[in-house]
Amino acid sequence: MTVDGDLRETLSALPPDDVRAYLSNNGWAPYDRIGSSRLWAVSEGESDFEAIVPQDREARDYELRMINLLQVLTEAEGRSRGQILRDLTTVNVDRNHVRTQPSAPSGSISVADGAAAYEGVRELLIAGAYAVLSEPAIRLPRRKLAQVEDFPKKARLGPAEAGSYIISIEVPLEDDDGTLFSVAQPFGRRVMLRLYSAIQAARVASNEALETSELDPFADRVGEGISAHLCRALGRFGGTEQDHPFEMRFAWALRTPTGIATPPVRFDASMASVLAQAGEDLGAGDRIDRDAVVVGTVWRTQRVRPTDDGWIIVRGANTRSEDRQRRLVRVPLPPDDFNKALQASRDGRLVRIVGTLARTGKRTEFTSVRDFSIIDAD
Repeated sequence: MTVDGDLRETLSALPPDDVRAYLSNNGWAPYDRIGSSRLWAVSEGESDFEAIVPQDREARDYELRMINLLQVLTEAEGRSRGQILRDLTTVNVDRNHVRTQPSAPSGSISVADGAAAYEGVRELLIAGAYAVLSEPAIRLPRRKLAQVEDFPKKARLGPAEAGSYIISIEVPLEDDDGTLFSVAQPFGRRVMLRLYSAIQAARVASNEALETSELDPFADRVGEGISAHLCRALGRFGGTEQDHPFEMRFAWALRTPTGIATPPVRFDASMASVLAQAGEDLGAGDRIDRDAVVVGTVWRTQRVRPTDDGWIIVRGANTRSEDRQRRLVRVPLPPDDFNKALQASRDGRLVRIVGTLARTGKRTEFTSVRDFSIIDAD
């Protein structure tokens, strides 16, 4: 790694306490001593990383160790060294780095996907502030406390960077007069901690909802900060089609440590889709029935015996509706149609269902099916 004089000076001036706080906040742990230094390690996905961190800035190899550490962090986190240095040197700011993965060259995003993602940032902050100040709610009221509405105005966006497309949300831990809170935990910190736990809960709920095609796993965790508003915000990071994976990595102000490890929270494409569905339908209330033609892919199948009726889950959109959002749709089928669904699933082909579609705050399902067919490949 090429290191110029300014970067060397910045690295050699990093306080060891801040470096250790950064590592601890991001899931690293010390496990061995090498002279006066400590060996730290972390697992990221399927890879393991190690770094030697001196205990004292007066160590003769301090600068070299910091250079090596910065290189390891860029590899482990998939972020630029400039972004990591910003986290290490801006010590009174909490951050949420949102790594989106749009279908665009690295470091860029389409205008449509970008607009969705940045709207998601605003909605996410409002959902977090509401969860701190108000009683849990599946759907947030139209009129909210002024402190909730104003919170996104006090947060800021850090520089975007390459590596897919990363949005950095920064929350300064300062009072209105610019001084740090000395006793009470800053409101911004409470919001960010609440968001982290709610996002973790949303990930668990997403997995469970994908197994059942029902939204109950989200409703069951409203007390953990989940709301339709939060789910809609998260779904937006999957792009306009809600079918791209994304990751959230929280970095805490180094001078105000949380004392807890907060590893990255990752959502795959299917999770992004079910989050968007929860954001739209969760707690919606009255049942909506309408004629529908849903086209999509077979997601899941289930029946007891080959001669029994069964049901499938299709991820698709109602082509007769202006709302073309893809949803997980439960479809009951007789044996012959179920066998066709199995074949379509094996071949990766689209299916078409015609009938009456019902949407509730818990699931989307066909209450009657008039026609089921496999769409021939072009």
